[in-house]
Amino acid sequence: MKKILFILVWGIVLTSACIAQKKKEVNTPVTVSYCLPKVSYKVKVKAEVVRHIPGPYAEYAEKELGMKPMVTALKEQWEVKSVEVIPFSVPDEKAVYSMTTTGDYSSVMLSLSPEGFLAGIAAGPLAITPQVEKMEYRAQEPDRQREIRMTDLRTYNPLKEVLDTNYVEQEIDGVIKRIWDPIISYKPKTRRDLMSEAVKEIFRIRSERVKLLAAENEVPDGKSLQVILKEFDRMERDYLSLFMGKKVRQSFERVFVCTIEKENDATVAFRFSASDGFVDRKNVSAMAYSLVAERVIIPAAASGMQTEQTQAVVYYRVPAVADVKLVRMTEELQRFRCVIPQLGMIKKFPTDVISGEGLQLEFYPEYGSIKSINKTVR
Repeated sequence: MKKILFILVWGIVLTSACIAQKKKEVNTPVTVSYCLPKVSYKVKVKAEVVRHIPGPYAEYAEKELGMKPMVTALKEQWEVKSVEVIPFSVPDEKAVYSMTTTGDYSSVMLSLSPEGFLAGIAAGPLAITPQVEKMEYRAQEPDRQREIRMTDLRTYNPLKEVLDTNYVEQEIDGVIKRIWDPIISYKPKTRRDLMSEAVKEIFRIRSERVKLLAAENEVPDGKSLQVILKEFDRMERDYLSLFMGKKVRQSFERVFVCTIEKENDATVAFRFSASDGFVDRKNVSAMAYSLVAERVIIPAAASGMQTEQTQAVVYYRVPAVADVKLVRMTEELQRFRCVIPQLGMIKKFPTDVISGEGLQLEFYPEYGSIKSINKTVR
């Protein structure tokens, strides 16, 4: 009896162990979300501003120097030097989908890019190169100079020497005489004093330069003479700017982002004014620089497989190819051929075909289009 009982207990233990080792069936639904991409454009603009600054003594230029001022009023003159358009992929908020499955997940396993773009189905590990975006900020302090001041010149002396009238009485040869004994003091120069000093300096510099070139100052030829002449040129420019005015040149770089949504519609990238530079996009008084897509072509194969909405499907794009042109108002500046996914079509691929036929699908993550369809090796 004990032997029979032992056999029964042992059988129960073996049966329980076999059941425990059986693979547990998983019926938990799993939902994975993915998105299709669209293409946006980084518009890198290099611009230059020339600031015209009048001299404080412009009114005396013709009389004192016989020269007509080249700048008579303060103004800015902006100009676009170059525009670079760079396409890059971003998630399309209008094309976000989910796929839910239960049981055997292997036939509909998704491969996604770091951005969440669909990269493959049942394709195993894929070599996906993520888009690496880098932001580099370089502070550009605008030149805020609005006037030319003599106080900014290196040779400027703000004070002038004044001799006050002063007499002392002194006995000379037995006679008391009044002798002038000036007291030297210093006072700030007046505007007229500064103008006169600038005129004298200009002519003095020119005179010294002539003497140097004529070898009258016993300065040896070569590097020493070159340095002296260069310094005289700088000094003359500084003093002349007080009468003639000057131009200050400065470069700027800005980056704008825009997305083309419709064919033949102008998408404003930025607005630019010759007098104010970059302005708000809503400022219609400024010149608009826009991107326009034309000659849009969607491949004829876009009439591919369609399914009823009740079936489980995977969405993908048949992207469009178009000419993207940069226009200033109505003037075309440049164009290039580009893939624009959002102007194409969104198609469906049934998941039961993928699992039933044992297919592997690979996609171009940056465009959302099919790259290859292969059969899995079983």
